[in-house]
Amino acid sequence: MYRFMFFIFAIAVFSLPTLFVNAADIEDGLWMYLPLNEGEGEKVTDHGPNNFETELSETPPQWVSAGHNNIGTAMEFDGTSNYVKIDMASQNKDIDSHFDSEKGLTICAWVKVLNVGTDAHGQTRQPVVMKGGANQWEFALYIYDNFGAGMSVWTCPGSGVSEPSTADTVPESNWIHQCGTFKLTEGVKVYLNGEEEPVAQAPDNGNGPCEAGERPVFIAHREDGQWLNAVIAEVYMWERVIDIDEMNLAMNTIGGLTPVEPGGKLTTTWGNIKRR
Repeated sequence: MYRFMFFIFAIAVFSLPTLFVNAADIEDGLWMYLPLNEGEGEKVTDHGPNNFETELSETPPQWVSAGHNNIGTAMEFDGTSNYVKIDMASQNKDIDSHFDSEKGLTICAWVKVLNVGTDAHGQTRQPVVMKGGANQWEFALYIYDNFGAGMSVWTCPGSGVSEPSTADTVPESNWIHQCGTFKLTEGVKVYLNGEEEPVAQAPDNGNGPCEAGERPVFIAHREDGQWLNAVIAEVYMWERVIDIDEMNLAMNTIGGLTPVEPGGKLTTTWGNIKRR
């Protein structure tokens, strides 16, 4: 019995370094982190290193009980008028990593799609996270009307640099964890629920992503009239391509990253981590 308990203790102890290394890794290149779990108020808090100010739509999204084993509170967007806005450029911290060959881009979020096609936009897709506007189109993490997961990266006029999606990968009214990555020469890859193989991918076609965009980031909205009807939580953005292990750590770290040191240095609050 004592030998067995020592064996279990040894496993736990020797697992800790890996756990903390992963925690440090997930902070590397983190640009924005919105848990969307406040439950009340007139804005949401960015717990990332840039401490972005945020803004809610005139008709604000609603905080709701998430109906998820690990997520307590999330934000519900009505698909016609709700958004969260993060104007990075006006705060002198715009993200430019998607056109940097040494960096790249990753966006992750927990999403429960309630309905599709709720807007009057001609395109059959709606953004989870989006950045761009007229002649400044940049990127978006997407849900398609065929319940497909996708991601787009554009030239400034709006031509696709890499835009994969796969139908029937996002079950209606079910929580999924969606991540999209982009890097020059590699293109876009879209991952669901921490699985190693992407559900959608496409190469970089060489057009070159927009380098002149200064439009705000939106949650559940695109400036020309796209709106997503969904419950959303735990929105992350990195200025690099994260790996599958890091995606799984982000997926399983609910409300676990908080700035607790001077200068916004993040530490992982392990007491808040809840495993699926």
